[in-house]
Amino acid sequence: MTFDDFKTKPMEDQADEKSNGQKAKPWWCLAAVTFGILCLGSLVTIVLLGIQLSQVSDLLKQQQANLTHQENILEGQSLAQRQAEEASKESQRELKEMIETLARKLDEKSKEQMELRHQNLNLQEALKRAANFSGLHPASNFPFQFPILDRTVSKETQLHLALGGWFSSGAPLV
Repeated sequence: MTFDDFKTKPMEDQADEKSNGQKAKPWWCLAAVTFGILCLGSLVTIVLLGIQLSQVSDLLKQQQANLTHQENILEGQSLAQRQAEEASKESQRELKEMIETLARKLDEKSKEQMELRHQNLNLQEALKRAANFSGLHPASNFPFQFPILDRTVSKETQLHLALGGWFSSGAPLV
């Protein structure tokens, strides 16, 4: 059948040509039903895809929020770690300065102590020499005792004079 055949034959004649005596449906009716079923299927598919897209979008937003939160936590931890490192470096620098200061003071005190030991040894040697030296009064406890100064100058001042000190007006009298 061709298009010309449809033009020339009336609709009733076409219906009679169908076998088994059923009333034939026009071709556009079948096409409309098929097209309607395809549209309905497409609509259902679009709705289902829209729901899935919405769910995926919500999951994506949730994951992005989680990542942002984790980034903030990591930044906070990183900042805290940097601050702790800086504080540690500052503490180490201060401790190093304290150690250097204490070492310097210890060195100074050691030098002072060595000087005092040296003076003490010199004094002990001078005392030994003074003890070995016989004074003017062999019977006296003070080898450099001067009889003229008896009861005028105290024994402490006499001892000071015996050890090489100078007699001054500030010396205590008896």
